[in-house]
Amino acid sequence: MNQLYPYEDPLRRCLRINEWPERDQQLWADIQQPGDILDGTIGTGYHWSDDTRGKYRKGYGRWLTYLHSSGEFIDTEAPPERITVDRVRGYVSELDTQIAEWTKWGRLAELLAVAKAFAPNQDWAWLRGLVRFLETNSHDSKNKLPRLRPAGEIAAWGYDRMESIIIDPPNRDPASKYRDALMITLLINCPTMRLANLAMVEIGKHLIQLEDGYRLAFARHETKTRTPMTIPVPASLWPYIDHYIEVVRPQLLPINNTKRLWITKYQKPMKGKTIYDRITKTTKKAFGISINPHLFRDCAVTTVAIEDPTHIGIAAPILGHTDPRTTEEHYIQANALVAGRKLRSSVDMLKEQLRVPARTNTKDEEET
Repeated sequence: MNQLYPYEDPLRRCLRINEWPERDQQLWADIQQPGDILDGTIGTGYHWSDDTRGKYRKGYGRWLTYLHSSGEFIDTEAPPERITVDRVRGYVSELDTQIAEWTKWGRLAELLAVAKAFAPNQDWAWLRGLVRFLETNSHDSKNKLPRLRPAGEIAAWGYDRMESIIIDPPNRDPASKYRDALMITLLINCPTMRLANLAMVEIGKHLIQLEDGYRLAFARHETKTRTPMTIPVPASLWPYIDHYIEVVRPQLLPINNTKRLWITKYQKPMKGKTIYDRITKTTKKAFGISINPHLFRDCAVTTVAIEDPTHIGIAAPILGHTDPRTTEEHYIQANALVAGRKLRSSVDMLKEQLRVPARTNTKDEEET
């Protein structure tokens, strides 16, 4: 086992693969092998996407950190043999003191996925039951409702912002500000697109110009649901995309050496984290509260649920949901928002009805 790198809180670390025990490293490499699906030699984790593989790697690395810090690690045991009921019980107890419920569920789900890949013929029913229990009884501690904004409000801000920059460019970083407004407006108009898709967009490959405008297209291996995705871009955005490609982007990238759509002011393609930061900072300034890229999906579907609840069914295909419960959550959010608005309205009306008019002294009262 390699020596741990010094971190502020080593108990929360997700060990890197090169820090894992040799047996774990070898088993991890084995499950990634391409092999042949017909003769059963393909690795059980070969089909994982890069994002999924990274998530599972972190989850298993966190499990190894627990085993070492708690003294439960036994080098002579095979990796699947270390995953026992008693050790997982201790792992859950430690996570209870460190992270939120929903994150704890994620860590156990990641451990389960790796356990099944390491030993597919082993009975993991007990661990699967624990993961299901946590999923059912956990709640996301991050309340989304205060951060939701109507999709129309976000889109209107984006169009106005781009128009104002074109007419009267600000003195500082006008190209970057226009780019950020365009990203926000594109994302709220095309909420099917996740942050990873937004970051990877290349001109001509993903953003395709047709005779009648633009569309976005992503291949099966580029989407979270592993299904091809084609998204029409609203006609209202076409001229703003044209302006960005023809005028703004060349300002950010004088030498056109990449097809990537989004460019930093340092002439580099924007990474997902940079896009995330720009969107949250810009929305914080625009609306008083930051809206991260994933919340745009919530804003879009909740708006549908409020404005046109009879057509809430369109939310699932818009967002690529395969589980109707996911869409139902947005409907519940919409009901909560509507109920809150009605309550505030009722309280305001009641206050008006109960308000005592200011007394005015009559002539008789003054003479008394």
